[in-house]
Amino acid sequence: MMFKTYLTLAWIYITVVYGNIFGDGADDNWISNLYEDKMKGYNKEARPVTNPNHNTTVFFGLYLNNIDIDDHLQEMSVNAWSIMTWVDEHLTWDPVEYMNIERVHFDQTDIWTPDITVYNSADGEGIMPYVKVPVLADYNGRTYWFPPTHIKVKCDLDLSLWPSDDHRCMVRMGSWSHHGEQIDLQIIKHNDTTDVMMSNFEKNNHWELRGVKATREIINMEGHDSYVELNFTFDVKRLARTHATYITQSTFVVIIVILATYALPLHSFLCRLIMHLFALGALIGCYFMLFATLPANGGPIPFVVRYYSGTMILTTISLLATIFLTTRGCCASKPTSNLGKKVVEIVSSTPGMRMSDPSQQPYSQLQEENIDDVERAQAVNHTAAVSDDGGFTAHQVRRVVNFILLVLFSVAFFVDYIVLRSVAK
Repeated sequence: MMFKTYLTLAWIYITVVYGNIFGDGADDNWISNLYEDKMKGYNKEARPVTNPNHNTTVFFGLYLNNIDIDDHLQEMSVNAWSIMTWVDEHLTWDPVEYMNIERVHFDQTDIWTPDITVYNSADGEGIMPYVKVPVLADYNGRTYWFPPTHIKVKCDLDLSLWPSDDHRCMVRMGSWSHHGEQIDLQIIKHNDTTDVMMSNFEKNNHWELRGVKATREIINMEGHDSYVELNFTFDVKRLARTHATYITQSTFVVIIVILATYALPLHSFLCRLIMHLFALGALIGCYFMLFATLPANGGPIPFVVRYYSGTMILTTISLLATIFLTTRGCCASKPTSNLGKKVVEIVSSTPGMRMSDPSQQPYSQLQEENIDDVERAQAVNHTAAVSDDGGFTAHQVRRVVNFILLVLFSVAFFVDYIVLRSVAK
């Protein structure tokens, strides 16, 4: 009796202590047996159906990780996890016959997987974007595959509104060798929508993903079977606050420098010339920096490039007008009307619009320091002369022309700058 009691306790001890070890080995053996049984006669090249007339419904979705866009190559890269599930009619078993094993991982190279490819792939190495990972199968044939996926597609970028441009890129996916009657592609719904899952999405400092939409489309070709295509549309916007600040601030400084030249006395020819050349050189430098930054493509010309081109033309015209205005070849004395007299009086009283006679250029430092007093006296005398003889002199005409040029260029530069700010924001 005592012997039987000891024997029973020993058996319980062995079962409790060593049961896990033996059990794990037993499970491994049963999994191996299950794997071998399912692979006997399995053809991974054929669709997993027992009746060829049955179609295979594949549910497909994307779990986004990150995206990026290459301006120069005009390509969009997408890193994601593909989510695919289907029923493999050859991978079914009774769990009771295999120690209640309900799920087994199969090697991707041993069983059939959907040949869903990227139709508009820009990757020259191949159109299959998946990394090799095992496939999980349930005892009822329901199969799950979650391979990491790298997709690269061409994207037609419209850089007209650079650096505040937004784009729409599309990823077209579908079966490469099976038509719709054989493989029925369906989109996996997430939160009752067909949008892509983005709970693990990594934000990009260069591009903002505004939205992704998944749609299912049936392609009908005359004389051929219809095909199912899944389209993933990505709406992205460039994040380029640094570029926008660089463009707007540099052009603002250039505009101020150009307009400031018209507030200088007209005899300050060298100062006006240097300021205009500085502004023109700054614009040319910015223009070449844009040339190095923007990709060379055959699309629409970016508005920023047009703006810099127009601003350089305006600056060149202003430079030529300054040269002509501050030389003796401009504005000979001529009679004027009452309206002209009024204009001369208004301009004469405007600060910064005074002008000395070019024939009285300062020959010494002392004369240059007293030029303002001389100009005030000339302004009074010339105004009186206008009232007496009904005409005004050449330097008064230059003063009027200088004021008109200031107004015209102020309006032109202001309008261009406002439009530029609306684009580069």
